[in-house]
Amino acid sequence: MAAKGGDTPIVVADGSLTLDSAIPWADYTGNGHAKTHPHKGKLMTQVAITMAGKSQTLTLSGKSCAVAVKYASTDIIIATGDDGKSLVVKTDFSSFQPGATPNQLTCKLADAKISRVTITDNHHPAFDASASGGTRLVISYQDAGAATGSAAGD
Repeated sequence: MAAKGGDTPIVVADGSLTLDSAIPWADYTGNGHAKTHPHKGKLMTQVAITMAGKSQTLTLSGKSCAVAVKYASTDIIIATGDDGKSLVVKTDFSSFQPGATPNQLTCKLADAKISRVTITDNHHPAFDASASGGTRLVISYQDAGAATGSAAGD
């Protein structure tokens, strides 16, 4: 899936778990288990989910959103503030290593699969499903004005 316009997606994909960001990971701020996206004024607008039997795209409300992914013993949470902005990625970053590009992190545990995906929108459940391989999430994070009518990818 390709980015459109002001979209700076984050892609979470299993196989060997990877976190791909349109922004290099070195540009994120924060230490420890939380890193904040450098474009704090952008809005999480949608999540495209691909998994066996559950593929769909969720359009988000522009309020607080969270995407939680379980991969073996590693939890990844990609969440916003109450206004849908100020995206933060929370995980044990010591479980990851640099990937093929500055925009990619790969999990050191390469032989597991994503086992669960949970998404909340405005503090309400929007998606909750078990997964068993081949899971991919594209999280769109866009300028608030570009959010209407724009897609996460082709």
